[in-house]
Amino acid sequence: MDIFTHFIIGILASIYGLKSLPFSLVIYAAIMSVIADFDIFLEPLRLIKKSNFLSHKGLSHSYFTALLFSFFTAILFTFITNENFLIAWIIGFLFYSLHVTLDLITASKIPIFYPFSKKRYRFFIDRAINLFLALISGLVVLSYFLMFFYLPELFFSNLYHYIFGFYLAYFSYRFISKIWIQFKLPKNSLYIPGILPFVYFIYENSSLGNSNLFKFTKKIQFSNKNSLLLQSELSKSSNDIKFYEKAIKISKDYVFFTKWEAVIPIVEKDDEYYTILLVLTESYFSGSAYALKMVFNRKSDTIENISGGFNLFKL
Repeated sequence: MDIFTHFIIGILASIYGLKSLPFSLVIYAAIMSVIADFDIFLEPLRLIKKSNFLSHKGLSHSYFTALLFSFFTAILFTFITNENFLIAWIIGFLFYSLHVTLDLITASKIPIFYPFSKKRYRFFIDRAINLFLALISGLVVLSYFLMFFYLPELFFSNLYHYIFGFYLAYFSYRFISKIWIQFKLPKNSLYIPGILPFVYFIYENSSLGNSNLFKFTKKIQFSNKNSLLLQSELSKSSNDIKFYEKAIKISKDYVFFTKWEAVIPIVEKDDEYYTILLVLTESYFSGSAYALKMVFNRKSDTIENISGGFNLFKL
């Protein structure tokens, strides 16, 4: 989820939940609601340690990290403000955890129980970065900034009730849509929300006799209009499945493949090489998606080249 939405929801939650407490605690809560995303500065350390848990939405997005990190920030906060340490610790933990929970409902899987469990979870009712929602939240942040200087009567009004109502309605709609659509889907199918609320995608991985069929379809709610965006088929009787399983195993060392799972393989082969492109459909946006390309030597059964990025695949 984008930082603007994290910040706005953090502010709204602090206004509703902490209005009887000192203003310094409200500001502290808002800061704690976005601070988890500063894990982007751990990226150089991830490259050194070769651990995907040091990447964005890794160990920082854990409830245990929320508890531990808020303990130390509460010490610093109470040293500066002389507020009650226990209250600051509880508030810091709750608002850091609010960030983790909001990211739990987006596309990227996060290890919410790390270090006790390395398993990643998601509920997936919205995109990891939704430009539609980010634009709205960014405009709300900008509007409040301008109101503070030019329209203070609006800044200190009850306008925030309507803003809170929008986010409540938006996420409720996304939640109901995901439950309703996913419930009707066959096994090994996945609902993927679109950027706009009424647009969504369906990823399918089905077994048809002697082959595996992969499909990625765009749909619009309240409409019968469907668009098949991508389709691929792997034969079970050839080397397709063998190289596909090898590629999937190798892909787990790449950070995007620990967070996303709806893969469509695209195969090119000749007598010497077997090339497989693993396309992550959760990352699909405007005709492109993140993909990992692997080139295998058919004779030696070894991998000769790996490359990845958003520029590898275009519909």
